[in-house]
Amino acid sequence: MSLWVRHGGLGLWAGVGLTGLMALVLGAIAALTMPQRWPLGPQSPLWLGLGGLGLVAALNYGWQSPMPSVLDISHRLQPEFTDSSQVVWGRIDDTPKISRSGKGQFWLQTQQIQTLGEDNTPLGSPTTTEGKLYVTVPKDAIQDLRPGQTVQVQGKLYRPSTAKNPNAFDFQQYLASRGAYAGFSGRWVEIQTEAGWGLWPIRQRIVQAHRQGLGPEQGALVSAMALGRRAVQVPYDLQDAFIQAGLAHTLAASGFHVSLLLGLVMGILRLPALQGRLARPGLAQLIIGSLVLVGYVLMTGAQPSVMRAALMGLGALVGLALERSVKPLGCLLLAVTLLLVWNPTWIDDVGFRLSVMATLGLMVSVKPITERLNGLPPTLATLLAVPLAAYFWTIPLSLYYFNTLTTYSIVLNMVVTPLVTVISLGGMVSGLVALVLPALGSALAFLLGLPTTLLIALVHWEISLPGSTLAMGHIALWQMIGLYLLYGLGGWSSLGRRWRWAVALLIMLIALGPLWYRGATLSQVAVLAAGRDAVMVVQDHRSTLLINSGTESTAFYTVGPFLRQAGINRLNHAIDGQGSDDDNWKTLIAQTPIQHFYYTHPLRVPPKEIQNPIRLGLHQTLTLGPHRIESLLDVPPAAPSLATPVRPALGTALKLTLFQQHPWLMLTHLSQADQRALLQSAPALASDVLWWDGQPLQPALVEAIHPRIAIASTQNLAPDIADDLKKRGIQVWCTEQDGAILWQPRQGYYAYLATSPPPQTAWD
Repeated sequence: MSLWVRHGGLGLWAGVGLTGLMALVLGAIAALTMPQRWPLGPQSPLWLGLGGLGLVAALNYGWQSPMPSVLDISHRLQPEFTDSSQVVWGRIDDTPKISRSGKGQFWLQTQQIQTLGEDNTPLGSPTTTEGKLYVTVPKDAIQDLRPGQTVQVQGKLYRPSTAKNPNAFDFQQYLASRGAYAGFSGRWVEIQTEAGWGLWPIRQRIVQAHRQGLGPEQGALVSAMALGRRAVQVPYDLQDAFIQAGLAHTLAASGFHVSLLLGLVMGILRLPALQGRLARPGLAQLIIGSLVLVGYVLMTGAQPSVMRAALMGLGALVGLALERSVKPLGCLLLAVTLLLVWNPTWIDDVGFRLSVMATLGLMVSVKPITERLNGLPPTLATLLAVPLAAYFWTIPLSLYYFNTLTTYSIVLNMVVTPLVTVISLGGMVSGLVALVLPALGSALAFLLGLPTTLLIALVHWEISLPGSTLAMGHIALWQMIGLYLLYGLGGWSSLGRRWRWAVALLIMLIALGPLWYRGATLSQVAVLAAGRDAVMVVQDHRSTLLINSGTESTAFYTVGPFLRQAGINRLNHAIDGQGSDDDNWKTLIAQTPIQHFYYTHPLRVPPKEIQNPIRLGLHQTLTLGPHRIESLLDVPPAAPSLATPVRPALGTALKLTLFQQHPWLMLTHLSQADQRALLQSAPALASDVLWWDGQPLQPALVEAIHPRIAIASTQNLAPDIADDLKKRGIQVWCTEQDGAILWQPRQGYYAYLATSPPPQTAWD
């Protein structure tokens, strides 16, 4: 049902109704057919009961789905409120952290709000409000903040943005999944009351001990490998490296960590010196193991994946206490069912889904894979089978959500498993000791320095290899579901070898066929929604042209994700038309190599990875397959000073003829003098599409261009400029308001948000 609601576009209760109806129909069909086909299996009443249980589960999902209450602070997102500043009072809900942009960030459970006038004077008395708020403040403002404190924050409410580019990160949906429907950009924070009792001081004591013993970076890594990265601030470059290497699971508290912890506890309790003193060893293991599991769940923040593993561990402990065998699949199903009854929205958590599918893969695939590796030593076969099974069963989710595959992660997981085990266990033990003796805990953590250094070195070496991460493109929802159905069919024991090969071939066709077809046939122009940056990606079958990489972090947040969802691993051509930072090119080249690089303005510090960049001179025509590019504005050849942190905003004018028949004119940072010079030096300016930065244009220049379509790459297009263009009969789009502007041969020009784009499936 979550698939229909969150990914299929249905409303909440429409999805609930459809899922409930399907559950009843499938239960009825199974009740009529399965007893004859499976005489020893469940009978008709049980199948009908399962159908009814599916209906109840659907209703429970609808009932518990987070929705803003009447007093939710998001209802203040009205022009009369968002145009002014506010003061919000509330309780900090989580450990404050530093965001990627360098700001302090925390979640706030709101209690009161007060609107301020232009001179920051209160307008009326504070009013009661509720709901969760995503708050960002200056980095220094969170130094003394702790979970549980009541604080006062001054700033401005804002509406979280939705995805403006195809398959991009949806900030609005992300906040909604956390029960928040508004953001708050704060200027300062004032603590009203201190926090009461909580677990954060215990976490902080452990994190501090690791930091003192290993330093900031390695200490944070060990803390994350012991408690999960939700409990500690891991440097983002280190997080990105582990994710790119396929080791993200080592930084998230999961079943691996729970099994290590339980194994340690069981090993201690089974020592002859202890076991001989226990009248009922099974009961003692159950009680002590349960307490350890509860403590670990609370310490890690009660994440869904940890709770799933803890429930399964508890089931294993109950089996030991009762001296009965436990069926792993049944235990997994029961744990997932109980968690989703408690909070059905956890099914939307990507980490929870990955954890469940990886665990299922280990249960059903490790043994068959090990049997097929009978030529290897048993230990080596098992060591290879475990990462293979987990990797294989998480591929569909990885393609759907992340659009990438890590090519060497299986081998890397085999190599680093001993290191990860030592570091995780060592982090848990040193953290436990640090609660009593911080100095001793730090000393024990110091002993983890060598394996931690080796692990980080292996990760960085792996991601430096060519092709370590492959952008596969975004698969459609039906592909992901179809792949898992085929996984189940392939695991059916009654299938013969020929049928298994047929299923494997069908899996490859469903996973890669549409992606290959799209890459081989797609012709598309995309002007990305990238704030104030003018960025274009032109795809001609398997050849890709990128114009500009953007400023600040546009390459990381916008260009890179777009290339990954499109399955682009190499840029055939790239043009720096002044609208890009050198650091952005470095970020982009590290993930997507560029074959041919051209620039119209002097590069301040060319990235070392760029080989033989070519200067595009005035009125020099560059032919790139079916595209022609011409620079229309003369730029002084002298390079800006290397001491200048940012290149000056020199004007850019490019004449683009795309696919041999679509003339575009790109204009950015043009002063009035630049516009007059352009009119005089380049009289042939007529173009179908005017693409510019939203700044005022001289009427004579607009007349000379005479466009049918005008695309403004800006955050806010002045209404008078838009109205003037519309009066001339020009279709006007603004990327930050309408989303990415796309062109395809069949659909023509359309805006990603302003119109209904064609379905984003791999067959398109």
